[in-house]
Amino acid sequence: MIRPPSSAPPPTGGTSAEPGDAATSRWDNPTGGFGYHLRALLRRGRLWAPFVHNIARWLAAWSPPETELLLIGPSGGHCLDPAYLARFSRITAVDIDPFAPWVFRWRARRLLRTGRTRLTWDAHDYLSPGPQGFSIEPFRALLAAHPDAAVLFCNLLGQLPILGDDRAPEYTDASPPPGSYEHWLRALPDALGDRSWASFHDRVSGPVCPHGLDDQRPAPWSSTEDLVRLHYPPTDDPALALFDHRTDGLRRDVARWHFVWELAPGLFHLIEALSVQSAPRGATGDRRR
Repeated sequence: MIRPPSSAPPPTGGTSAEPGDAATSRWDNPTGGFGYHLRALLRRGRLWAPFVHNIARWLAAWSPPETELLLIGPSGGHCLDPAYLARFSRITAVDIDPFAPWVFRWRARRLLRTGRTRLTWDAHDYLSPGPQGFSIEPFRALLAAHPDAAVLFCNLLGQLPILGDDRAPEYTDASPPPGSYEHWLRALPDALGDRSWASFHDRVSGPVCPHGLDDQRPAPWSSTEDLVRLHYPPTDDPALALFDHRTDGLRRDVARWHFVWELAPGLFHLIEALSVQSAPRGATGDRRR
């Protein structure tokens, strides 16, 4: 059973945060806040360790030619390997969480002490929906300010729908209207253009651990329905319902990796990771691959 996309997340926990008030608060919101950092401190070394290892392994294979990196929603960097970040000379982290800069700088303190990587923080909100729903224009402005940067979305894209209940039952994913999250997500690759970018994000979450995932190699795109059919036991029990994070429309032509993240005891997230790499400067032909 899959919960309708407009439903609240499962009551057993959350993603980058526990479910609750969806207001975009800088202190406590569905995508971060003090509670998330506390949980990360308690869980990263054990419960989260397999997932953190898988993300480090996946990122190690992504080698963008850019020397500047935009980190979108990194929080305190709990899922990132500072050793990977050392390949960039300049990093701009974008996150509205007021605790995140302190935690991130503490976790990356050895890297920053070398002086070879410069970190700046941008606490502006470019992504939350406004009165007319989701708009790609604020994010385009951010990208325009960093034309030579690669972009890494840090388990954020699957959290954005929680910030705005924008889905109307009368339309389908084949024709999402302006202001909807699906419309925003479809516009994202075009906004990113020819730069390198990557994302790891939620596809499905709930109180059931997915089975049969191959986390050692990439796979073609699968619909949410197919992922559930292949990796979850069939059930009509509402207590075991899964939450659809509405990210299945992202670059369906690109292979992706699938990992399990046990965010809290008994709360499992099926995480998807994909990347697009630009050609080195001066190369000819299609830069997307």
